[in-house]
Amino acid sequence: MRNPKTYMSRLKRAAFFRRRFNVHVPLKLTLSSLIIGGVTGMVCAFFEMIPNMLNQYRTSSLSALLDNESGMVTAALAAFTVSFIMAGIAMYFTRKYAPEAGGSGIPEIEGAMVDLRPVRYKRVLPVKFFGGILSLSSGMVLGREGPSIQIGGNLGAAVCSLLKIKKEDFYVMLAAGAASGLASAFNAPLAGMLFVLEEMRPQFKYRFSAVQAVAMAVIVSTAARSFIVGNSDPVFDLPMFDGVNIRNFFDFLMFGILVGCAGVVFNRAVGWMQDFYTAVFRGRLWRSVMIVAVVGGLYGVASIIEPQVTGSGMHFISEWIMTSSSLKLLAGVLFLRFMGVMLCFCCGIPGGIFAPSLSLGALLGAVFGMSMLHFGILNYDPGILAIVGMSAFFAASVRAPITGIILICEMTNNFQFLLPMMIAVVAATQTAALLKGRPLYTQILERTLRLSGNEEKIEEYREFKKTHNVE
Repeated sequence: MRNPKTYMSRLKRAAFFRRRFNVHVPLKLTLSSLIIGGVTGMVCAFFEMIPNMLNQYRTSSLSALLDNESGMVTAALAAFTVSFIMAGIAMYFTRKYAPEAGGSGIPEIEGAMVDLRPVRYKRVLPVKFFGGILSLSSGMVLGREGPSIQIGGNLGAAVCSLLKIKKEDFYVMLAAGAASGLASAFNAPLAGMLFVLEEMRPQFKYRFSAVQAVAMAVIVSTAARSFIVGNSDPVFDLPMFDGVNIRNFFDFLMFGILVGCAGVVFNRAVGWMQDFYTAVFRGRLWRSVMIVAVVGGLYGVASIIEPQVTGSGMHFISEWIMTSSSLKLLAGVLFLRFMGVMLCFCCGIPGGIFAPSLSLGALLGAVFGMSMLHFGILNYDPGILAIVGMSAFFAASVRAPITGIILICEMTNNFQFLLPMMIAVVAATQTAALLKGRPLYTQILERTLRLSGNEEKIEEYREFKKTHNVE
């Protein structure tokens, strides 16, 4: 027979360890994270597939008209009209019903995790999903990864509301949804989890149950995405490159410093361009809709003439890494894509900057590598610098170095460049810090709070940054 005193003693010890080490994960939190991961994976899978299909149908249909000179004019007018309408509708519904659904959406999730931004999922989810599909399908230089993170976060909030999750766990579910969105978008589960723990580290409420909930959501999200899309391979189909000799590590140090400077310039240019658009729009709905629709129309035309300078750029990164293009062409595409990010992302239409920034990093690395090859001072494949450039540029801009390294390794399936990648990433982040560059999403969140005119929230965020040592 069981001794009652011994049994009670064991119960007390178990309760003590649960309180001290928080090793017990509540059943409701577990089920919620699994639901959020599954729903986010499915929604983000369709958010990936639908724009791809619409884009392919739009460009193939219009390209068929480019057979003769008169056909070129007809194709250009048709391309402009279709993308004009897509961008205009997306911008109208965003400005009219859910302004927080504009842009990337990552700063909104970061702000929501510290009660600085509202989570109006009933408005944001339909506007972000359908508006994002239209803007991504128009040919504008935008990515779906940031929107996928915001969609995931808002789905987390919706599940919390439906299941009556307590306030303490609301932030965990918000983070779980955001991590699931990134994991599904890039098919990179580890990077999705690390992004939340690193980029949102001041906002994230660290405890064992919270980390485990995020991990479970990410696993289910990646599985759901693979089930629907039917492809669990790495994003980029690349060969296994040879390793880099230790004598070449100085190249990556110098390249990292260059990328750090480029990241600071990029972030500041984004801030300036966002302010420029705000000044031009003057808070008027139809003015903003018409201007953005024209930009969308122009990029619709560009998408059938020179596709490399439009869209997220993800479909061309493998080609740039393999450096099958000339140095002059790569430099031209780099400049035009930089201008494209400024014109398209900064206007506030639903669409992210995550993938476009990876494209810029790959191009920057390819141009640097081809330049060194041109002068005869490179004894390894310049495509390696393009791979490293993605992680270094992301780290310099967003200031999330670990995520940048793991994300690119998962996406390219090339883990042998960890050391040179770490050298470039550390050099890039330190250079950006020395130049007093501000992390991109922090900069955008600050700007959003400033434009909201809520002095109390602005002061609260200043105190939050001071307390948590946020740059």
